[in-house]
Amino acid sequence: MRREETETGQFTLRELAREPRESRHISVLILLLTLNAGLTDLVTYIFLSKTFASFMTGNILFIGLGLAQANSELLINAVVALLVYFTGVTVGALFIHREPLRRTARRWRNKIVLTLLVQWFFLLTFTMVWFGTSNLAQHNVAKIILLALAAFGMGIQGAIVIAFEFPGVVANAMTGVVIVLGQRVGKHVVRSGSGGEWRWTFLLPVIYALGAIAIGLTYTSPLTPILPLLISSVAIIYVLSLVGLDKIEAKDAGSDGAIKGNDER
Repeated sequence: MRREETETGQFTLRELAREPRESRHISVLILLLTLNAGLTDLVTYIFLSKTFASFMTGNILFIGLGLAQANSELLINAVVALLVYFTGVTVGALFIHREPLRRTARRWRNKIVLTLLVQWFFLLTFTMVWFGTSNLAQHNVAKIILLALAAFGMGIQGAIVIAFEFPGVVANAMTGVVIVLGQRVGKHVVRSGSGGEWRWTFLLPVIYALGAIAIGLTYTSPLTPILPLLISSVAIIYVLSLVGLDKIEAKDAGSDGAIKGNDER
């Protein structure tokens, strides 16, 4: 029996995210990526000319402010972050939504790992460029390159989170999250329902803030820029562990089937 034949059920990514067995794993992944967005946003804001890597609402405001004040540095940084983030989301969507659109859970995990590895590569490059640049504050070109690397990585993970199609659930857009939460309270919605809501939406602002708190408490440490890469690595390891469990379960199911077949003879 081929390994694929031991897997049962194919889903779109939206359907998979609503499977009871899979939803908690996807929830952990979303929270990890939200934490990474908070970490990365504050790293780039503090060290890279007051610009965000994933909070595009803020960057759009900075574009307007840069134009109004003729602040070319702020304008260039905000435009670069916006355009590169958009490119990252586009590339992430190309990975996630490439056909076939119905896959087994294991194949979806493999695809998510591949997409996360693209993000990890950019965050690794971000870390290497950071530590390879002496006296970063005086190197504007290096800061723009670092901002672009971080923004691209955040765009990749943004494409992953939005692909699950939970209403209002975006790893870095807390305004939309707060709107959704307020709407639920207004409608007396207290848990996931037929509309496909994600029950842990209320944790997103908390986790995003925790990322900012972590940077705020450690920004004087020379190791602070490593944190986004570290969380990205944890996310990849987590999904890979699920892939490993899938393979073990598939092997056990194949063994059980073979034993049952022998018993019936």
